[in-house]
Amino acid sequence: MITIPVITETCAGIDVGKRGLAVAVATGPADKEAAITTRWCGTTVPALRELQAWLRACGCTSVALESTGVSWIPVKNILEEECRITLVCARKHHPKKGDKTDFQDAINLAIYHRHGLLTGSYLPERGIVELRDLTRRRKKLIGAIQSEKNRIQKVLETANVKLGNIVSDVFGVSGQEILQALLDNAPMMAAELANMAKRRLRKKLPQLTEALEAHQMNDHHRWLIEQSIAHAKFVDEQVEELEKKIEEQLQPYRRQYELLMTIPGIKEASAANILAEIGPRMDQFPDGDHLSSWAGICPGNNRTAGKSKSSHIKKANKFLVASLVEAAWGATRKKDSASQRKFYRWLRKLGKKKAVIAMCHHQLKVVWSVLKHGRPFIEPDPIVLKTIERQKQIRHHANRLRQLGADAEAITAVMETLLADEPVATASAPANAETTEAANPTCQPRCKCSSQKMKRSLPRGVLGFRLRNAYKDLYSTVKEPTGTTLDTPPPKTTKRRGPTRKKAGASVEQ
Repeated sequence: MITIPVITETCAGIDVGKRGLAVAVATGPADKEAAITTRWCGTTVPALRELQAWLRACGCTSVALESTGVSWIPVKNILEEECRITLVCARKHHPKKGDKTDFQDAINLAIYHRHGLLTGSYLPERGIVELRDLTRRRKKLIGAIQSEKNRIQKVLETANVKLGNIVSDVFGVSGQEILQALLDNAPMMAAELANMAKRRLRKKLPQLTEALEAHQMNDHHRWLIEQSIAHAKFVDEQVEELEKKIEEQLQPYRRQYELLMTIPGIKEASAANILAEIGPRMDQFPDGDHLSSWAGICPGNNRTAGKSKSSHIKKANKFLVASLVEAAWGATRKKDSASQRKFYRWLRKLGKKKAVIAMCHHQLKVVWSVLKHGRPFIEPDPIVLKTIERQKQIRHHANRLRQLGADAEAITAVMETLLADEPVATASAPANAETTEAANPTCQPRCKCSSQKMKRSLPRGVLGFRLRNAYKDLYSTVKEPTGTTLDTPPPKTTKRRGPTRKKAGASVEQ
């Protein structure tokens, strides 16, 4: 008979509900079976104080608490003064169907906790909890603003105003001016409305005029749009105040916040979101793989009968995953970077969705390394990366030629010639993008003006919506004469879209 040793002689298990708690206390010596005592308790502060006194009288100093929504937080606030709290995920210890009651759950928690069979969840410090509340609220409010913008565009469509077909950002400088003229019911022709366009949008004046021609906007449409604008402006002002509050809350974690912004793709908002979700220290995660598993961005294990089956990522912290996906897309757009090379290599094998998740997994491991060692991330030198890839290709093709029966001595001679003729990097950096062990600890973070960027308020258009670009000099709400810099589109820049596959039959450069 196998006997599981007892870790704690006196402990308690609590099944948490909104209006009541089922409490079970297991007491007794380690070499004997525990005596179970149960009790029902309310969730008000006086009732929790009575529960605290009862646990003290029983000699209980360790409590296993089931994580039920937010109902466990009031219990933790009171009991953590004298007891060690172990927060347990209910899904990991769910009893079989037909054998579940509140007191049975509490008894199981107490017995498992007595033998040390429960795995506690990560409980961040109070400062991180408050920062997490602020960042999550910001995400919700930004989503509310976008919902109002979608409602405005829906009303414009019903009024035969096809502005969204031509303008990429209806609530930019040009879009807000045109929309304000429509709301004012000014006696203007479609060409006059289209002439309010600025900069690059002036190249689409004919299409813009056609989109505004003979619109059917009436007072009903204007009233609906004004309601949405008023609500969106109010929420936008709340977001602006919330960002100032987040900046104040980040002060104790300024070093970790700036370290995160040295990683490609992670900017001010993403750094604050990631820091709020995982905390400033990585003591609770042994390595980057454990952090990725906790965040739910690594493949699940689905192996049976010696066969590995396909498994999707698990549902975990949706706020952290959303920030990582946004940061991953930003990292893939940095030219000649290790992140971009990894993404396009995974893209050919896995497809877009899986490649993005793989990129999130890679970035979170970098985040763990940066926060664990307290050193900024240093991007590997592009010349070093190209040299490593060239060496891999040379060895791969040499092995293929040997398998096809080519002369080994001739292949070795060609390899030595090719490997000797390699580009020399002017400044080398760690080639492995997943670690910063060799990084210079005195190196300053890449973003030196992050605090000034967050404190600076974004300019607003005539409707009151904040604009995407933070520099007021680039835009103007006043019409400029023809020939000024506002009417002259900037020179075109070609963007690198990543490596493309050559079509069959196309010539290949040697």
